[in-house]
Amino acid sequence: MALAGCATERLAVASRPDLDNPARLVCEAASSRPDILAEYAIDWGRVVTVEQAKAEHDAYVRSIRTREGIIAGYVVDIEGRLFVCSSNAQWWRDYWKGVGSGG
Repeated sequence: MALAGCATERLAVASRPDLDNPARLVCEAASSRPDILAEYAIDWGRVVTVEQAKAEHDAYVRSIRTREGIIAGYVVDIEGRLFVCSSNAQWWRDYWKGVGSGG
């Protein structure tokens, strides 16, 4: 009978989603910019035949494609890092919105 008059004591424990979901804290910095090779410069003064002109042009195009590949790889890397960061930020917004609404 004496115990019936006592109120039940409740403990509030802070939620720690950062401990349960450490991957959600990831927002990586951008990697350092890659070194980009100089464009191939055609020395037109040395070109005297069509075959030489074609070879020089082909070397120029190869150098441009190599540069484009390096830049494209960097952009894809940055895009992936941005996606992870953006996704995690949205998860946190959704989490904290749910805390305020009780669910």
